[in-house]
Amino acid sequence: MTGSAHSQENNAHATPQAARLSSLVEEAQGLMDELVSVSVGHTDAIKGGDVAKIVEIVSTREPIVASLVRVGEEIGAFIADPEAIAKVDDTDCEQAFKRIGAIEHTMKRLRERDAQDQILMESARDQLASQLAGMGTGKTALRAYKPNQGTPNPILQDRQG
Repeated sequence: MTGSAHSQENNAHATPQAARLSSLVEEAQGLMDELVSVSVGHTDAIKGGDVAKIVEIVSTREPIVASLVRVGEEIGAFIADPEAIAKVDDTDCEQAFKRIGAIEHTMKRLRERDAQDQILMESARDQLASQLAGMGTGKTALRAYKPNQGTPNPILQDRQG
């Protein structure tokens, strides 16, 4: 039986508060799964220098993260409400907390990977800046050795009047 079908079956016998908590946790899990799925190619795109893919991933992730934050706040408010949480069976509550812990663990791993990706992006940016600076210096050095084909600088010429 799938997790969603299992939770729907349990929700049929549960209090409205237990059903609400289960629904929020289910939504959070779905959003987390979607976030992980979207983020899979992020590191590869950074290593490959695929800027378009990086921008696509970041723009796709942003609304998912915002939704996850919203659901997390709803879960937090529900858990902080002593009347609501008291109406949730201990077993349902324990299952919800286990799932919340798993979601938090996944989020922690995703944040760690994002931090590593940030370091990779900063390194790539610094390398590109160094290459661009080197190109500018190289052109200036080459111009110094290029024979002058034009008229000499008139400031340095003798004036005749």
